[in-house]
Amino acid sequence: MYKLLLFLNKTDEEKILNHFDDFTLKYLSDIAGQKIEAAEVESSLLLDQKFSKFCEVTVESKEVWDEKMNSKAGRELNKDLMDFHQFVTAIFVDYKK
Repeated sequence: MYKLLLFLNKTDEEKILNHFDDFTLKYLSDIAGQKIEAAEVESSLLLDQKFSKFCEVTVESKEVWDEKMNSKAGRELNKDLMDFHQFVTAIFVDYKK
């Protein structure tokens, strides 16, 4: 199992929050083939970086993820993140069998 954990860095800017909801989540949903929703994050006092929202996408393997990222939605997500990457923190987790 392979997962992308995507955190939206803490912000009160409506423009950034709306972009995450309207574009980033849409592209992730298209890649996953199901609706991806964001959760509100209650940031830990132990973390220097605070977050506003979180979502995750799960696929079978890194190879499947790579295939999905070569799709139209994957290319759109890459374009989106080129301009938006400073507002998100992405963590990939690989549960190898």
